[in-house]
Amino acid sequence: MSAALVKVAKQFDALVAALPPSEGGEKAQLRRITKLQAENDSVGQELQKQLEVAVKELKQVQELFSQAADNCLNLKKPD
Repeated sequence: MSAALVKVAKQFDALVAALPPSEGGEKAQLRRITKLQAENDSVGQELQKQLEVAVKELKQVQELFSQAADNCLNLKKPD
């Protein structure tokens, strides 16, 4: 148990050491976080718009497919 704990602690230390050094202090980090959140919101809104367009196009394709299938069935002559 203690060997596993030591192993995990060493892995954690290695991960922390691999992190890039923080630049500019806490205020700079907060500005960066704010900027990234705004960018994330913008990208999220764009993706939502694209999803809405895709859903509309899917409905159109489904309707056209349904019409085509109905037309094919109506062309068949009963035996």
